[in-house]
Amino acid sequence: MFADLPLPKPDEIVPLMIQASEDHRAEKVDLTVGVYRDDSGNTPIMKAVREAEKYLAVNRTTKSYVGPLGDPKFVALIQEFAFQKKIENKFIRGIQTPGGSSALSLILNLIKKAQPDMTIWVSDPTYANHGPTAKSIGLKLKEYPFLNRETNKLKNDSLMGTLESLGPKDAVLLHGSCHNPTGLCLDEHHWSKIADIAQKRGFYPIIDTAYQGLGISIKEDAKGLIIMAEKVDDLALSFSCSKNFGLYNDRVGCAFLMGSNEQEIKIAQTQLASLARPCHWVAPQNGAEIVKHILTTPELKDMWHEELSVMKKRIIGLREKLSLALQVETGTKKYDFIAENSGLFSILPGTPRQMEILRNDYAVYGLDDGRINLAGLSENKISYLAKSIAAVI
Repeated sequence: MFADLPLPKPDEIVPLMIQASEDHRAEKVDLTVGVYRDDSGNTPIMKAVREAEKYLAVNRTTKSYVGPLGDPKFVALIQEFAFQKKIENKFIRGIQTPGGSSALSLILNLIKKAQPDMTIWVSDPTYANHGPTAKSIGLKLKEYPFLNRETNKLKNDSLMGTLESLGPKDAVLLHGSCHNPTGLCLDEHHWSKIADIAQKRGFYPIIDTAYQGLGISIKEDAKGLIIMAEKVDDLALSFSCSKNFGLYNDRVGCAFLMGSNEQEIKIAQTQLASLARPCHWVAPQNGAEIVKHILTTPELKDMWHEELSVMKKRIIGLREKLSLALQVETGTKKYDFIAENSGLFSILPGTPRQMEILRNDYAVYGLDDGRINLAGLSENKISYLAKSIAAVI
């Protein structure tokens, strides 16, 4: 049956995760997989999540299927959270999905069904799943300029110039906040300009939001999406609860469609559910129940807000301390961008060979493209990490 199947290209992160887990050197610094870790190196279950689980264990009355659109209350809560109750005179409809990756896959499948000749534009670089997802669906894929690797700044003029050349047969995938893998943060001016171009040129914006609340704040991290939604006629949003609720393995997410024609959006929402049927049929409910309970229980919502704020502040602190340590080690401000970036990731200006040397000779694990997960760093490893980077890169 499967004798002629070629071996697929391996996911870079998984082998490195395994390699790091089997490395028992005391100085090891594992910055590979994109999860939040505390200073002990653990990925904790949030207290609000733990309390919600306790409540649901006693009070949940059923494990029956939810409908094909998911739990409507959960979807409404995530819509309110993502859009911050700001959007008027537009129609937004969503469905519950198994994580943000599934949400994006369904959105792209819907685009393929509605407009099979569309080209999907992703940033250079972008999240490792973006390109393979678009290609697997059979959509054309191109890259728009984003990171200047020499300066670690945004290629602003090239980015805007590329967007100005697009049209109705193009869809542009944008990171809502905390860009993965660069950590670059688009400001309000950037978002406003992109929205104006999108409305003028007619390309379709897709926003991928996976880190709301882990950049600047819940409201600030939503500003890009809100600016886009207020200015353009149509857009799509894929949303993940993996990072900001710490529900990585529960696979909790939503796919949203926004438009100015109510009937069109209702049909498109039903099509999303239809496309989910041969894949997962209905979304898993456990994680969604946890999120719903937290967001509808004032004391748990306050507890979660505080925990999320602590996580965000810790990441900001790690960035600032590593940037300062690198200033000391290199005698330059070459790495100041680390403190200026937001979210979990930044990209070191190292070659694949240099990243390999860091792994093999220094037990410092990042990806070949230079991506490191700052949220996986312990404070007691900052000095060693800075010395290692300075020695190799």
